[in-house]
Amino acid sequence: MEVGFFFYYKWVLVPYANDQITHRPLAPYRDYPDIKDREKLLIRILDRLDAQVKQENNNNSTSSANNSNNIYYDFIESWFQTKNEDISYDRFSEQFDMATLDVGLCPPKFNMAWSSVGDATSSSLDDETDKSSTESLVELSSSPEETKKTSKGRIQKDNMDEFLSWAFFGLPLSTVQTSTDMQNALNDFYNILSTRTGLTFEPGNNPHFKPRSFTFERVKSLYRPYTVYVGVTLLKMTANIILYILGFRQYTCAKGLRYWHRSSKPRKGSPFLFFHGIAPGGYAPYLPMIFGILKGELSYRHRDLFLFENKPVSYALCFDALSEEDTIHGILEAIDLHLDDPSTSNNLTLFGHSFGSCQIAWMIKSQGIKNRISSIILCDPVSILLSAPDVVVNFLYRRQGLKDSYNGNPNTLLEKVVRFVNETKIHLVASSELFIEHYLRRNFAWYNSELWLEDIPPEVKVLVCLADCDEIVNSPNIEREINYHNSVVSKDSSDDGGGGCSIEKIIWKDVGHAHCMMSKTCFNNIHEAMLRMETTARRNIIDNKTKVN
Repeated sequence: MEVGFFFYYKWVLVPYANDQITHRPLAPYRDYPDIKDREKLLIRILDRLDAQVKQENNNNSTSSANNSNNIYYDFIESWFQTKNEDISYDRFSEQFDMATLDVGLCPPKFNMAWSSVGDATSSSLDDETDKSSTESLVELSSSPEETKKTSKGRIQKDNMDEFLSWAFFGLPLSTVQTSTDMQNALNDFYNILSTRTGLTFEPGNNPHFKPRSFTFERVKSLYRPYTVYVGVTLLKMTANIILYILGFRQYTCAKGLRYWHRSSKPRKGSPFLFFHGIAPGGYAPYLPMIFGILKGELSYRHRDLFLFENKPVSYALCFDALSEEDTIHGILEAIDLHLDDPSTSNNLTLFGHSFGSCQIAWMIKSQGIKNRISSIILCDPVSILLSAPDVVVNFLYRRQGLKDSYNGNPNTLLEKVVRFVNETKIHLVASSELFIEHYLRRNFAWYNSELWLEDIPPEVKVLVCLADCDEIVNSPNIEREINYHNSVVSKDSSDDGGGGCSIEKIIWKDVGHAHCMMSKTCFNNIHEAMLRMETTARRNIIDNKTKVN
């Protein structure tokens, strides 16, 4: 069976995944259906960068013009690969030199070839030098400063055309060039960039730069033995048995969404909807977290609990992926089926970890669910600042020099080993798995999955939990975004009595991504915050009833 699965994997599954590269958008641009409206998305991203520019200029007023230009350009450049980074490794073992007990001392082979989907003039990229996530582990011996010393010039207009075509149309440049409307929209993008940022791009193509258009790239995962998938299946079966004993029952919605539900009567708390991240077995590794948070007054025995599945990111042998529309339809179907009392169906608590935060971003945009949400808890959220390249680069390419464990550069052997483990565990467990990578490269529409804090209804209570040394999420930037959002909300509230939602945050020091899944301290922190949020929500309900009477 193992030998048969190996050849089936190499000759059938991987080619099928790579044959799914298409020249059409992954999904319609939900908030910007008209091509002419795509500039609104660009403006929204620039508005957020403007806040960063103002902050940087306040800190360094002597060179504000240069700082502004650099921030805008650096943001754009970070969405590009250069020929001196993201270098493929022939073998994972080259990441760790056992002979010298050091990290990253074996230099990888270097190849200058590039590829571009839909561009007949681009050279093909050999399978052995593909820049996909499976062979682009971080080179731990290099530093950001060394990369900046490389003489590579600046991004030129043809490079930007290719990037903007992917980012704002979901199409290769060769297709965009056949549409007058898209060409006009491209020209508008450049006018906005010139007016807002002062950036202009010289004609031509700089061969040193290639956009990280990850949905156009080949899937090339690390092979996992069939026994690994069998082990994950046994793990999930064990979790299913535990859930069944605890009173949960499994359901499948009309459009394919599967979930577990446990009813509670009488109900004392708001229904709890849980959305897991990328993990073997889906919700199975999250059971300690769920029951560690829901205890005492917040016990799952006192509230309806929903556990929604996302098979393609759970080590399931499955290429099928539910669309945003089908997912929302399934969630509404589950709510209407099990929550017949308006006092509970309109008082939902949403919990999303890591990739599960993207599904919560979808629900914020759903008219059928948006007004039913009472509180939101986000742990290690990848959906916040998703238009920034950090999450994509750190997960699918190479780590971008975020804060290291042990603060600063590791010096001792132990620190090097810890950093090595922290930075490669995501690659081994998640990003190099075939079905997970297929989902992200063929089915994930980033433009519909970003959670903009200002879109959250003002009456919703929000808690964001961040790991200080997260290997995927740029926690410092998200913390800064939350602080800026709260300052705007506070100012608007004082000016006109309105404003959006105020966001509470928890920062866990010196821990990495997914640390919260097994930490009792993290469970207690979230539990206490949820208790405060639900207490406040109950007081607001009582106050509103009193005003009505």
